[in-house]
Amino acid sequence: MIYLDLQTMMEELYEAKVKEIMIAGEKTPFMEENAGWEEFLAKLSVRAHAWVVNSTEEMKLVGIVTEHDILRIIIPPAHRKIKMFGIHRADMLHKETVVQDIMTHNPVVCSPEETVTDVLKKIASFNIRRLAVVDENKRLLGEITIQLLVRNLRHRFRATE
Repeated sequence: MIYLDLQTMMEELYEAKVKEIMIAGEKTPFMEENAGWEEFLAKLSVRAHAWVVNSTEEMKLVGIVTEHDILRIIIPPAHRKIKMFGIHRADMLHKETVVQDIMTHNPVVCSPEETVTDVLKKIASFNIRRLAVVDENKRLLGEITIQLLVRNLRHRFRATE
């Protein structure tokens, strides 16, 4: 689509549905809540986050584990900012640790029918970079991220040329 002006382009972006932009479930990083330290550290060594589900059969979203969750564990107390990283939990990383022990519970979510405007409000209000896309039963369907929104905006800008 060729846009006649930038205002129209932005209005269409704001009204776009999450389902038009989101990463679908099979490409969304996730793991089960009982995943051990080896699995979650391996996943976080290549991704900045992974959504946490109760099981791969049900796919009910229960949390998210991010680089910040790991930083809370590994940064020495004398070198961390409490406001940014929360409580120091170095004693939490041991061989019996499962992702449920360190994840952030109850992440902010959206539905596939919400608009980009709805997502941007949540991103700004909660100071987050990504939202899980879930159905009415909290089943993980995918995700929408700032990076995806930027890519979509770039595509729209190219269409103005």
